[in-house]
Order: sequence, then structure tokens, then C-alpha cells
Amino acid sequence: MRTLFLLCIFALATSASGSVYYLSPQGDDLLGNGSINSPWFTLEKAWKAAAAGDTIWLRGGTYKYSTMQDITGKSGQNERRIKFWAYNGESPVITISSDFDRATQSNLIYFEANYLHFKGLEICNFTQIPGLRASSALFGFTSYSIFENINYHHNGLGMVIRGNSTENLILNSDFHHIYDPYNADPYCHSDGLDIAEIPAGTTNTVKGCRFYQNGDDGLDLWNNEGTVIVDNCWSWSNGYREDGVTVGGDGSGFKLGQTATIDYSTYKRILTNNLSVSNRNFGITQNSAKCKMFICNNVLYDNRQMGIYFSASWGDAAHLIRNNISYRNANDAAIGIKLPVVDHNCWQPGYTVDDSDFLSIDPTQLARPRNADGSLPVIEFMHLAAGSDLIDSGIDVGLPFSGPAPDLGAFETIAPTTIVVNKNPVISLTSPSKSASFTSPATITISATASDPDGTISKVEIFQGNVKIGEKTALPYSVTWKEVPEGTYSLTAVATDNDGARTASVAVSVTVAKPAPVINQVPTIAILSPTKSSAFTAPATITVDVNASDKDGSISKIEIYNGSVKLAETSSAPYSFTLKDLPEGTYNLKAVATDNLNASTASSILQFSVVAAYNEKKEYFNLYPNPNNGQFTVDFSSLVDAEKFIITIVDLIGKTVYREEFSAEDTVRQFDLSHLNSGIYVLMITASQILLTQKFIKN
Repeated sequence: MRTLFLLCIFALATSASGSVYYLSPQGDDLLGNGSINSPWFTLEKAWKAAAAGDTIWLRGGTYKYSTMQDITGKSGQNERRIKFWAYNGESPVITISSDFDRATQSNLIYFEANYLHFKGLEICNFTQIPGLRASSALFGFTSYSIFENINYHHNGLGMVIRGNSTENLILNSDFHHIYDPYNADPYCHSDGLDIAEIPAGTTNTVKGCRFYQNGDDGLDLWNNEGTVIVDNCWSWSNGYREDGVTVGGDGSGFKLGQTATIDYSTYKRILTNNLSVSNRNFGITQNSAKCKMFICNNVLYDNRQMGIYFSASWGDAAHLIRNNISYRNANDAAIGIKLPVVDHNCWQPGYTVDDSDFLSIDPTQLARPRNADGSLPVIEFMHLAAGSDLIDSGIDVGLPFSGPAPDLGAFETIAPTTIVVNKNPVISLTSPSKSASFTSPATITISATASDPDGTISKVEIFQGNVKIGEKTALPYSVTWKEVPEGTYSLTAVATDNDGARTASVAVSVTVAKPAPVINQVPTIAILSPTKSSAFTAPATITVDVNASDKDGSISKIEIYNGSVKLAETSSAPYSFTLKDLPEGTYNLKAVATDNLNASTASSILQFSVVAAYNEKKEYFNLYPNPNNGQFTVDFSSLVDAEKFIITIVDLIGKTVYREEFSAEDTVRQFDLSHLNSGIYVLMITASQILLTQKFIKN
């Protein structure tokens, strides 16, 4: 039975859903609530709100942060990671704003938390400036975390994982164009990825990653005392400065790191199925790592110093170095240590290698776009050609292979078999219809019909662009896409039959538009009583009845005005008001209704008058001079039957500006009211059952 050295990496399936939060380059940490329609802006804001099992969706666009994003103080849980994911089909880019202070903030994103999952993020342009060495754009301490489909480029230093970090997976990610020209030793710290300063007892895995055009090394495991698994990764053109020609740092594809202790008890460097190409120095270098290594089924091509290098000065160990291709390097291999198992490699006796052994020797294929699922692209480079004597010429090291023995190199050639022609399934979308339109946030039901002429349908997948929305393995083939934001989307369905053949439907384009604005209808209002031109006797008490309604809402308040002066207000029906002690004068009454959306409507003006009471005894008084400048005399000596008198002066809107009580002996009074504004005033004398009034003009 074959022993597989590739450890269980991670189950990428997510657990039961937690809460969902949204970020956007146009989001607002203060005004937003983290929903899809009111997103936040910073990772840190969402992190503070998130708990184990929650997902933080990053909408597409560029996030320019002015401060370091602090991802610390909590962790996710097993099978309930806290996720920072690119929103379906969108590309979030994280960088710094012009006011980011690199003198006081050494990282763009700093994490010290476990059970995280970063996916689909582009992190870039955290570069150095003269006099300041930039640290990593993505730097931290973590365990049981996943970094998936990360595009990390044009930063001062590579991504860094440090400390007691263990059981992490760096998956299907690209690390490229990392330069540190202002370091004391220029370009010698610009690795693509550093998993460094890690203690013993840890295990970290790098799978399906690419490292290219970095100023120093592709992958550096400096001072990592733990175990590192590197599988199916490509590293090329490292060790050069920005022009791609000038010498930069060390320039190794895979640098296996210095270790402080000697430990040959178990394999601590496991490199399988990797490519290291056109690096300025070594393809793979031991680099004073004094630990046991498993180096099998790798390809080292066109490295300018050496394909693989193990020095005698770095200890003797029972390394396993098998089934590797080292071709067209300045020197293919130098294994100086005494005890390794080194056999079945193409540079050893019994093997001949030339260009005809390969389908292609064009390394530019390494830069092809990744597949839709984020995996490495399909290439022909370094794949063995039919008839090559490198096929089936290796030795079983516990890795899967086809045929009687493993092939040399990173790509196993599958032996041809009898071909059975399978007919492809048939599929079409039945809903939504072509050019259908919805209103955001939309809920769209996507349905398909599918059949297979020579078998059965195993599953139907629904896609928006290249992003999978849902999957069904049985009828009905229908999924519901919820909370769809505004935009134009291309929907397809893909049927897979029992033999694995796939057919995609014709794409259907749909549009999700903004919701139409709601136009508020103003309320209606009318004064029912008193009636127009009514007359009342002063001092009058009048009941005002109002009718008001709102077709699309409710009435929040009713106000009563005389001219511009508010007399009363109510917020509840029935809308009836009692106005007391109205003095003589003409009143222009209006009612104003305000609805629940603060729209207002005023009624028509209702005019009525309040007149002086009839005086049967013909009592009178004199006010002189009239008009006056506020200084005048009032003689009410004819009212000798009264014991006391009250003099009140009001303006034409009924506001009292003067009030005083006098005895019967003091019936001639002089007044100085020169402080009053110019205008018409009413002087009222109240005595027993008598009310006398007289207007006067103050100049």
C-alpha cells in the first residue's frame, strides 16, 4: 500500500451559515449598518462586528485605506471560520491611500487570530519610500486558517506568517513583483511568501501557488523549525529588480530555510510536483536547513546557477530526492551531503534528456490566467511527450501515478485507454426569460431543463458569469438567488451527466435596476368651523374644527395659525381647537396639516371678526391724543360706579402688551408706552360687567 506524504490539507466546505456583512469602496463605517444596501468600508469595522461562522463580503472596486487594518482580539472556530471573501463575481482590490503613514504603520493588514479564511482578494502597492522600509501588506500570526485565491503583488515585502502558526493552507494564490529597494541590503527581503520564524511542532501547507518576478526568493522558509508541505506550486524569474534583468536578492525559487536545530527524525520539508524555472540563482536550495527533506517529482529548468543544491556544510541526513527533472540549468544538481537517498533523477546515470522529451519548453505558459475555480492553468510546458524515456522510469515514493511506475517530473502522463464516446447532456434555461428586469435587492428564481441521451443527469449547476450560484442533483433543477444588487448579469446552467460530460446552456442576460423612487402625496385639510365671515363678541371663545387626511400615510400634526402666529397644535384626531378670550379684531385663520413624511398643506384662509360688546349704559372713556407717540392719557371718570378697573392693551394679533388694575379713585391715567413698535393697538377697560374698547395708533 502506498504511503502518501501529502497530509490532509483542509476541508474547504463551509459549515452552517452565520451572519453576513458587506464592505464596499463606497461604504461608510459611521453611517452604514453592514448590509448590502448600506455597507461599511474597512475590514476592521466588519471584524469588530463578526463572530465565528460569519462571512464578510467585499464588493468589487479599490479599497484605499489610510490606517492599518487590525484583525486581532478574537478567532473563528473549527468548521466556523470568519471569512473575508470577494463577493460573487467581483474583484476587490486593497491598497493604501495617499495619507497612509508608513512611518508609524508597518503593515497594511495585520492579523493575530485563528480560523480565518481570506478568499479572492487582491492586495497590492504597499511599496516602500526612501528612508522607510515597508513591512508586509499581509502580516500576522494565525493557525487553522486558509488564504485562497490571493493576488499579492507590487508590495515592499511578501506576505508573512510568523510565530506559533500551524495548520494553515495557502491555496491557489499568486505572489509576484515584490520589491524592497530601500532596505539596507536592497532587494534581499522581497520574497513572494515568507513562512518564517516558526517553531517545531507546526505544519503549514502551500498548494497550487505561483511565485514570480520577486526581487529576492519565491518562497522562503527561513528559521522555520516546523513542517512545510509545498505541492503543485510554480516559482519563476525571481532574484531580479523591477527591470527583470538587474541582479536583486538571492534569487531562489524555493529556499528551504535555515534551522537552528538539527532534526532528522521526520520529513520537515515536503516538496512534490513543483516547477522552479529561470530563477537567478537556485531552483531549490537547502540553505542551511538542518532537517530531513522529501524532494520528489519536481521540475527544475533554466535556473541560472543550479537546479538543486544541498551543501555538505549543512549536515548529513537521509533526505529522499527522487523522480526529479533538472534540465538546462547552469548546473543541474549538487548534492554534497553524505547520507541522502538520491536516485531515479534525470541528471543521474541511465537517463538522457533533450527538448523532444517535452510537449513544450516555453515557460511563458506559466503566466496563463488561472482556471475559473482558481486552480493553476492548463499548460503543456514540461509535460512529457509520448515516447519519452522519462515516462514510467521513476520509483514509487507514495505519490499517485499511472502505469507500471511513476514518471519523472511534476506531471504524470496518463496512459491512453479505449475511448468510449459519451454523448453530452442537453440543457437550457427556462427562467428567467431573456432580458428580464428586476428591482434590487432582487430575488431571482433560475430554472433549467436537462436530459442525457445515453445516461442520466448527475447534477445541474447554475452560474452567474464564472461564479457558481447553486447546484441541484435532482429535479426540479431550480435555485433561488437572493439579495441581488443592481447590475447586468449573464446566467448559464451547466449539466453534468453520469460520465462526467458537461454542457452549458445558452446564456441569458438579466438586469437588476434600482427601485423606483417613492413620491409622497401631500395631505389635504379644510376648516369646517367657524364659517367664513362669522362675527363674535369680545372676549370671544371659538371652537375651530378641522378635517384632514393623507392618502399614502398618516397625519402627524395639525397646527392653527392667525396670520403667521401659531395659536394651537394637536397630533391626534378629532382635530378640534378651543380659542379663548379673543379680543376685538379681524382674524385670518388657517390650518396646516403635516404627514408622516413631513409634507405639509395649508388650508384656505378663513376670516372672521370679534367685535366689542354692546354697552347699554353708554359708558365711555377718552384716550388722547390719538394717534400718539406712545405717551397718552386715558380718562374713564364716567365709570364711577365701579370699584376697580382693569386696563389691557393688545396688538392686532391678540398679544397682550400691557395689563394693570386701578382703583375707582384713580380714573385719569397717563401712559408712556413709547417702547412699543409702531402700529395699531386696542385698549380695553374691564369694570364689573362692562367691557369698553378703543383703538389707537402709535406712531
